[in-house]
Amino acid sequence: MTPPPEPTRRPASVGGRLLALLLAPIGALLLAGVLIDYYSSVGPVGGAFDRSLGDVALVVAAYVRPGSVERGRSERPPEMVEALSGLDGIARRFALRDASGALIAGDAAVPPPPKGWTPAANRGLEFGDALLGGEPVRVVWYALDLDGRATSVAVAEPTRVRDRPTRALLTATLIVDILQLIAIPLLVVVGVRLGLKPLLALRDHMAARSARELEPLDSRSVPVEAHTLVDSLNALFGRVRAAAESQQKFVADAAHQMRTPLAGIQAQLELLEHDPQATALRERIHLVGEGIRRLGHTAHQLLTLARAESSATLARDFRRVDLPELIAEAVTMQLDRALAKGIDLGAEAAPVRVTGVGWLLRELINNLLDNALNYTPRGGFVTLRCGTRGPGAFLEVEDDGPGIAAMELPLVTARFHRSPASEGTGTGLGLAIVSDVADVHGAKLIIEAGAGGRGTRVRIEFLAALDPAA
Repeated sequence: MTPPPEPTRRPASVGGRLLALLLAPIGALLLAGVLIDYYSSVGPVGGAFDRSLGDVALVVAAYVRPGSVERGRSERPPEMVEALSGLDGIARRFALRDASGALIAGDAAVPPPPKGWTPAANRGLEFGDALLGGEPVRVVWYALDLDGRATSVAVAEPTRVRDRPTRALLTATLIVDILQLIAIPLLVVVGVRLGLKPLLALRDHMAARSARELEPLDSRSVPVEAHTLVDSLNALFGRVRAAAESQQKFVADAAHQMRTPLAGIQAQLELLEHDPQATALRERIHLVGEGIRRLGHTAHQLLTLARAESSATLARDFRRVDLPELIAEAVTMQLDRALAKGIDLGAEAAPVRVTGVGWLLRELINNLLDNALNYTPRGGFVTLRCGTRGPGAFLEVEDDGPGIAAMELPLVTARFHRSPASEGTGTGLGLAIVSDVADVHGAKLIIEAGAGGRGTRVRIEFLAALDPAA
């Protein structure tokens, strides 16, 4: 049993890794900062209220201290009343007790000093939390001498007095912290994107490049960290460019070296065929000549196929090409052949130019026209057309021959493929060359039935057309 294929993992991006490495610790630090701000804000607020409550205890102690116990029970002076009035109308309550805890003056509900606290042993302010009538209060105890007796003053303040300022301070602190939690990650994201912008521009430039663009990249527009990568790419482009130029030179040399002797042999055979002394061998000489012509045609097709490879074509080879001019050349070259077969050969060429390799487009038209003339019966027609369709240009050859069976259409552009029903001695490379040339030009090859469902129409659709007047 074949094991299931492992799921492909999407490679992590540099931006994603940077964001993950930066945002995680920054987020943790910001959250820790929020907690620290919270607890550091609550402490000072509570301390300020405790100091205020301690001052109230000292004020109360000052007005019960000079006289006697009776003075503590007398009508309270305005200063003491003001000190006990509290904030937001929430009054503070006090109690004056002797060393045994018995109430001397004030409110008996105010909690007594905590266990173990005595006026004789404690001379400072002592703070604590308690309940007064079921409500949480903050209490301060202060020891003083009254008529030579150790006594204590207790002042209780409801803790809800502290809620509003505490909430206001915490709200302001938390708002600042939350804004930081939002702003800092956004700044990190923007910073990472801006920092990666040169690399993203390099990525987009490389994605937009075609296989034929082998010019070196400009390293001045990329960060220093990417210079090694750009230098390596430029070195690779140089090697590929050198290989493409070497391939072009080899194919050109091979074409020259093969065509010259073949043309010489064919010329000698034609002379020999017409020599009166070779009458007995004329038929064999003719057959040999036909074989040489087929060999020359096959060699030419193979060399054209090799030169039509994308890797053998550079961006500098592309020029403005006039399609009607190429069609006129092809019709002129094949006119005698069409007349000999009784085929109506015509052209409907509208002015249009495309960016392409001239000799490759010439080979494309010649192969399409050669196929059409081979398969079109006597009395038929072959028409070449070019023009514009929308923003692009098109080139097509149509005939009224036997056409191509639907099941054969996916196979006709394969190299050396020939239909079992086809006649003649073709190489099976014509449409393969057409397909490769179309790929080199980024064009779309469409093979379909001709008008009325008869014959074949082969159309090349280019992405864009140039202004013929340009």
